[in-house]
Amino acid sequence: MSALCDNIFNADNWAAVPFHFWSLVFFAFGSIVGSFLNVCIYRMPLDLSVVNPPSHCPKCKYSIPFYLNVPLVTWLSLRGRCKNCGLPISPRYFIVELFTGLMFLACWLQFGHAAPWHALAYSLFIAGLITATFIDFEHFIIPDEITLGGAVVGFFVSIWLPTLHGTTRWSEGAVLSLGGIAAGAGIVYAVLRLGKLMFGKYILDLDAKSRVIFTETGIVLPPKHLGLDQLYHQTTGWFGFQAARVELPDRCYTEIMVAISKTKIVLKSPIAEHSFNRDAVPHVEVVFKRQLSLGETGKLVGLKLNIFQSLLDWLQSLFKILIRKDGVKILPGDYLVFTQTEAWLCPDDRKYEYGEIFYRKNDTISFHASKVEMQFRSWRDVPVQLQLRQRKLNIGEAKFDPDSVSKMEVVTDKMMLPREAMGLGDVKFMAAIGAFLGWQGAVFSLLASSLIGSVVGVILIVMRRSEMSSRIPYGPYIALAAVIWLFGGERIWNLFFPAAYH
Repeated sequence: MSALCDNIFNADNWAAVPFHFWSLVFFAFGSIVGSFLNVCIYRMPLDLSVVNPPSHCPKCKYSIPFYLNVPLVTWLSLRGRCKNCGLPISPRYFIVELFTGLMFLACWLQFGHAAPWHALAYSLFIAGLITATFIDFEHFIIPDEITLGGAVVGFFVSIWLPTLHGTTRWSEGAVLSLGGIAAGAGIVYAVLRLGKLMFGKYILDLDAKSRVIFTETGIVLPPKHLGLDQLYHQTTGWFGFQAARVELPDRCYTEIMVAISKTKIVLKSPIAEHSFNRDAVPHVEVVFKRQLSLGETGKLVGLKLNIFQSLLDWLQSLFKILIRKDGVKILPGDYLVFTQTEAWLCPDDRKYEYGEIFYRKNDTISFHASKVEMQFRSWRDVPVQLQLRQRKLNIGEAKFDPDSVSKMEVVTDKMMLPREAMGLGDVKFMAAIGAFLGWQGAVFSLLASSLIGSVVGVILIVMRRSEMSSRIPYGPYIALAAVIWLFGGERIWNLFFPAAYH
């Protein structure tokens, strides 16, 4: 196996071509890989295939031909807009392509002279770090395809290239990779469980008589009540908007146009249209992007508006602007909950997903409510306990299965919630890092990421961009620490643990 690696990746063979020719090749190859990483970053959190359908505009679904899919060049030449619909394409696509190309180039410059195969292996490793970082920033998750898949890939790469771990024997490479997996996952898991034991609960203080909504997927704290009359258009009776996400009781949609009236819901994407009676869909949750104009709403629901109606709408809008003092504004990213008779508004950073709260089997949300309302009953002045993993919901003396309760509204001023310092995704992510870097790299990544995260957290709090209890994704700090290890972390390690590395 070593002989085969020497034949394919022999440094002397690579040196026959000018070194910086390969520098250009690594940058170009990295940009191409970055284009694919953009697909992964967008589709993986949505459980979509990264292969099919081919690359397309996320707004209008226009299938992008090969000549408009050139990394870096296409985004710049089209000035960050779709060739078909003209809507802006996120700068993230260009940033990921450029950054991936630069990181592949850095790997070649760091390792290419002595070990070209190391440059290739670590470029693959960094591609996974980049994907995990951008997904974690946006969704606060790291998919198993990256974490568990990365651990498996790192293990087999360590067998194929045992020199990554400072040995020439494939068996030693396998053992050292397994040691890295065990150290990375084991230490972080121990930290997670210890943190849960010491800081596993916290008191969430709310304003007096705050209304909290428990939905099928999470908790909204505390929303603003919106009168449906102020949402529905006086002329058409519809409220139209574009949504990043729409959750119905039995299905979910992303990037879709929505129109809601007292009797119907219309959902339309570039490839499909759905219409429901409100009686069939009593509960709707959406992530708001922008409100549709009267013309867009009319086109969506099939209404033909004449000039008089359009002029009347403009005058009504102007009148509202002139007399409104404290009107509620719905901003991009805000979270909306619709029932048949009410609507609630909540900023996007005030919603807790159940997956963020419940980890252990005995995790419990508990509080005293002055009022509890469900679809079939209400209570006054009762204690409430919710244990989702044990399927228990206790309201006073009454007991329910949480799965049977699609929505619950409570009035309270204080709640006790379980809390996590890290998630299992970070545990699996550290396992993947240990598979490539060994136990020393895993331990260094944990220590350095803790330091980086603490510094960044303090800076954000000082700048008032965050609060002590705000959610901050930890995966990006681990990824940055792993990159630091690759490009000089061993020297830092040897300063503090000179004997441990050898």
